[in-house]
Amino acid sequence: MGEEVKYDLGKTQKDQNTIDMEAIVHRIVDEKTKDVTSIIHKIRALLKDETTELSDLEIDDILLQLPIVLYDSMEEQEFIGLELDMANQVHKEAYSEAYKLARGTIPERQSIADLKTRAEQLEKILFDRSYKMIKQKFEMAIETLNAVKKVQAARQQRYDLNKFSNRF
Repeated sequence: MGEEVKYDLGKTQKDQNTIDMEAIVHRIVDEKTKDVTSIIHKIRALLKDETTELSDLEIDDILLQLPIVLYDSMEEQEFIGLELDMANQVHKEAYSEAYKLARGTIPERQSIADLKTRAEQLEKILFDRSYKMIKQKFEMAIETLNAVKKVQAARQQRYDLNKFSNRF
């Protein structure tokens, strides 16, 4: 994934840590959704030109490309889900071990275990946010696909209506 962004777990610089974590999440999401995002951006560019409407060829192209790219890309979402599952498991194991080794009252042991497993907690957060963002992008791509299907159906209906009315 390129150069790893570092975050200092000992600092109280919450803003910098948040920025670093955002960069990691964006990198993961961008990598896993680049093909879908590319098609969505092409659609956006086509729609920005208000002087012309989408051609039938452009609509057909979208209707063919987007499902294929989604098919290939949705697997990536599940791989991030797998990473999230593994991060959850690693955190549970690290927390249990830290709790077991800690001394003091139950709340003190919990606090120590929380502090000692901060890196694992952050990893869970990174994969959780990445998974949710990827899922949301794919859901919106499916919504876009459905909207394009409606445009195509409306055009076909208009074409059929014109064809029918020209017969009389």
